[in-house]
Amino acid sequence: MTVWRRLIGYRPGRLGQNTLLGTAGLGTRAVIQAAYLLIVSRWLGAEGYGLFAGSVALVILGAPLANWGSGLLLTRYIAQDRGSSRAMWATALVQTGVIGGLLVIIVLVISAFLLQQGLSLTPMLFLGLSELLLLPAAHAATSQCYALERGITSAVVMCLVPLGRTLAMLGFIAIGIAGTPDHAAAAHFIGSLFGFVAVIAVVAAVDGLPAWRSRLPLRDAFRQGSAYAVSNAAGNSYQEVDKIMMLQTLGAAIVGPYTVAFRVTSIFLMPVTALIGASLPRLMARAKSSDERTRTYRAMLLSGVGYGVLACAGILIAAPWVSRVFGSDYALATHYFALLALWPALFALRHCLATYLTANHKQAARSCIEIMGLGIVVLLNVLLLPRMGAEAAVLTLLVTEVLMAVVMALLIKQGRRAGNHQVQ
Repeated sequence: MTVWRRLIGYRPGRLGQNTLLGTAGLGTRAVIQAAYLLIVSRWLGAEGYGLFAGSVALVILGAPLANWGSGLLLTRYIAQDRGSSRAMWATALVQTGVIGGLLVIIVLVISAFLLQQGLSLTPMLFLGLSELLLLPAAHAATSQCYALERGITSAVVMCLVPLGRTLAMLGFIAIGIAGTPDHAAAAHFIGSLFGFVAVIAVVAAVDGLPAWRSRLPLRDAFRQGSAYAVSNAAGNSYQEVDKIMMLQTLGAAIVGPYTVAFRVTSIFLMPVTALIGASLPRLMARAKSSDERTRTYRAMLLSGVGYGVLACAGILIAAPWVSRVFGSDYALATHYFALLALWPALFALRHCLATYLTANHKQAARSCIEIMGLGIVVLLNVLLLPRMGAEAAVLTLLVTEVLMAVVMALLIKQGRRAGNHQVQ
């Protein structure tokens, strides 16, 4: 018996295989996104990329709401009945089309009337369609493949939209189009569209076309997905709101290097995301015993946090190379990247605890905690950005991760105590 099995009494099996396949897919996507980041940042320059990145961040704030929790809804339904996959895929597409379309309109109104710095309406429309319709639907397809335990397919699906975007950017550069944020937004949309068409084709090949007539009524899907949507919005928006605030407070020249550092750090988070994606269907499955779910959770927690610690060391080793790779315009990115080194470990801990809450029907509590985290991020950035600059965004991010993890751990501990008392 290995040390691993003695420690947690668990054989990774299919979960481990799907995690490895998911990690391979996310690793491939990380390479693609790194190439995209390098291409667009060099094409636009630090200030142009800062304006583009700040505008993308505004759109991304609404992205977790765009499919209104249909990714997790897919996972829950398919984990309990695999025959519902095509109906839930249709549900996800309709839900994303309705909610995402409304969010595109809201983003355009905010961009036109509330922001002092940002892109014009046409490029913002391109970004809105890309991030609020096409990408969320592709994410739902990935969730469906994970729930069906189709690890290879999920690995392929998650790469298609980023690949389309990267190829479109290269195409624009190859035909000599000038590097402006407006042109980057157009390439971003064209690549997203081609990637999404490829996603539809792959899912149809492995699981069939959406079962439109069997989908959930929109009202039911909206109601059931609400808790997941709110949690996703709060849990992801706290990572993007600082860039919007920086763009308005510090200017595009600061946002550019900081966003490069942030995006490169985000690549180190992808194995954690793969682990969560592979583990959640197991944690949600009704047929699994409580002991088996506990072992799955322990495997997820130990693997996630252990990887996060290794990622911290990797970031510190890689930090000096950031400005060399991205160019002299991004010299400050090296500094911000090193400051973000602790983030993968804290992110892994918080995300594993949050997943445990979701799997144990504590989604409302998770949503409240993550809304609290978003509020802390906004408040601290308002207070500290004018005084500390971009370093304030890093400090705020790390402090918020710690606070949310502590509150989640206390809630889990309290729930276990209550369960033990009931047993007695």
